[in-house]
Amino acid sequence: MTRVLILGDERKGGTGQVVDAFAAWLRDEVAQVDDIEVLLDRDACLPDRSADLVCVFGGDGSILAAARRMGQRQQPTLGINLGRLGFLTTCRPKRAQEAVQAFLSGELVEEPRTMVECHVERAGGEASEPVLVLNDGVLNRNSSAGIVSLSAVREGVELASYSGDGLIVATPTGSTAYSLAAGGPVLAPELEAIVLTPLASHSLALRPLVVPLEQGLDLLVQEAGGLGACPFVLDGQIVKDVSVGDRVCVRPTAVKFRHLAWAKDSFYRVFREKFGWGDVPRQR
Repeated sequence: MTRVLILGDERKGGTGQVVDAFAAWLRDEVAQVDDIEVLLDRDACLPDRSADLVCVFGGDGSILAAARRMGQRQQPTLGINLGRLGFLTTCRPKRAQEAVQAFLSGELVEEPRTMVECHVERAGGEASEPVLVLNDGVLNRNSSAGIVSLSAVREGVELASYSGDGLIVATPTGSTAYSLAAGGPVLAPELEAIVLTPLASHSLALRPLVVPLEQGLDLLVQEAGGLGACPFVLDGQIVKDVSVGDRVCVRPTAVKFRHLAWAKDSFYRVFREKFGWGDVPRQR
């Protein structure tokens, strides 16, 4: 028998109704499912909950939040898109039932996605709690501040110094998000790598840089825009203030996000569909 955990965000209008209808269908029509739990609190902790399938109703932000909340206990996750673009939540509500039946029949493919742990080491020696990240960490200037200056260091070797609006450190999953919009490359999801994408760099010599994730990466802040601190934003949801002299630490973790997809080519197919990637120009 199968246990299903359904996640949604009660703050978003209409989500509760969609989730309730889906849960009712599971209870009434799917004999293989014997345990259903519905959570509409987006901040609820998840590591103590066990499920064979997690269904997340929302946008990609809902998937990022769910991945972080599952912590070290990642479980097979199906994203059901109630938002707009939906790169991780590729299943539309009208196909949710079909997707669950495909999962129960063993027809969905599980794609392990690289995650990283990020924390801040203060100049005084104390360290913040590590945060599990699926998409990216963005060290940037406050809107009313001046430029941010920092250096990226890997295994004691300085990779580059950055001066401008900041720097994005993205996983392969995050390479299709903010990093891509800022001119970064797309990384295949199975790669164990991260991409460093500068934001409005003051140097034309700086371009996005892909490095292996092994051994991690440190960002050392030398200037914080004249305000004493700048934000380090994790998956667009968690913010850590970073002061001059602090060190942002990005570390590999054995934990993988267990993303469910329709087929092995799902990433490339969805990327082409959502972004028109690689289409040959055609005369109208």
